[in-house]
Amino acid sequence: MDTYTIDVELEHYYGDRMATSSREAIRRFYLRAVSRCNGAELERYLRLVRAHASVYSSVHRMFSSPFKHMELPLFLSSLVLFASSVLMVFYGETTGMVAAGTSAGLVGMLQCGRSLVKYWQRHAVREAVFLEFAEILQKESGEFTR
Repeated sequence: MDTYTIDVELEHYYGDRMATSSREAIRRFYLRAVSRCNGAELERYLRLVRAHASVYSSVHRMFSSPFKHMELPLFLSSLVLFASSVLMVFYGETTGMVAAGTSAGLVGMLQCGRSLVKYWQRHAVREAVFLEFAEILQKESGEFTR
């Protein structure tokens, strides 16, 4: 089995898992696996899929860190722009440029914060699904080969 086939299978499982229960998703996975392989090849295929699911789980754990995304530096630069604009307002500077800087900093922080939260949620869910899948395959590996 090549890596592309396993990646497609993991994406199928993820889509099934988001749409249905874990039991139904694993049943669909098993049907696809049996139609693709049999005997010793099926056992090898299940080991490979389990290994890939474990690795993908750890990769998504890494990506859930806010330091791995471009939005963090953008958020921090928007924060600096907002803080400097507010500081200028307190010192009596009330030009249109300061107002624009204040609003741009605030909007930039909100947008980057929303993007970071969306990334955290997506990667946390994918990590949990792949970890659950690897655990199910580990636990029921003997049951699949019967």
